[in-house]
Amino acid sequence: MEFYLRKVYPWLVEASSISIGIPLLVGAFLITKRSSLLFKLLLLYTAFVALTELAGQLTVYLGTDNNIWLSHISTPVEFTLIAAIFYYNLNNRLAKKGIVVATAVFFVCTISNVIWGEGITQMNSMPRLFGGAAMISMAVMYFYQTANELKYTYLDRDPMFLLSSGLIIYEAGIAVAYSMFNKALAESYDAARMCITVLLVLNIFIRIVLMLAMKRSS
Repeated sequence: MEFYLRKVYPWLVEASSISIGIPLLVGAFLITKRSSLLFKLLLLYTAFVALTELAGQLTVYLGTDNNIWLSHISTPVEFTLIAAIFYYNLNNRLAKKGIVVATAVFFVCTISNVIWGEGITQMNSMPRLFGGAAMISMAVMYFYQTANELKYTYLDRDPMFLLSSGLIIYEAGIAVAYSMFNKALAESYDAARMCITVLLVLNIFIRIVLMLAMKRSS
C-alpha cells in the first residue's frame, strides 16, 4: 500500500490529467475534416474537461488546500453537454423531453446539495450519482433506438454507440467510488486516494472512448 501511494499513485494522477490531451489533440487535428454537430459537441465537451483539469492543476500550484469546489461547478456543465449530445441524437420526442427535465432536475439537485447537503468543500457525491444514473438511462435509450433503427452494419463504427457503451462502464464505476469517497475521506486520506484511483483509471478509459467517438463522427 505504501509503495503504491508513494510511487504509483502520483504517476497515475499525472497520467489521468494528461490523458485529456488524447481526444483534444485528435479533435484539433480533425476540426477541419469533421463538420457534424456530434463532433462539435464532443470537442466542446473535451475542451471543457481540459479547462477543468487545467483549473485543478492551477489550484494545486497555488497551494489551495481544497479544490473540490471545482467539481460542483464542472459537474452540471459536463452533464449538460452530454445531455445535449443525446438530445440531438435521439429521435423519440418523449426521450428528448425526458432529457430536458433530467437536466433541470440535475441543476436543482446540484444547487440544493451545495446549500443543504454535502457542501462545497466535500465531493458532490449525490448529484454525481443522480447524473450518472441519468446518463446511463440516456445510453440505454440510444441502445434501444439502435436496435430498432440499425444504421451501421458494424456497431463499433457508430460514434454514439461507442460513447454510450463507454458512458455506461464509466458512470457505473464512478458511482461506486463517489458513493464511498466522503466516508473514506473521513477515515483517512489514504482511503480516499483508493477511491480516487478508480476515478483516475476510468478517466483515462472514457477519454480514449471520446477519442474513438470523434474519429468515427462525420
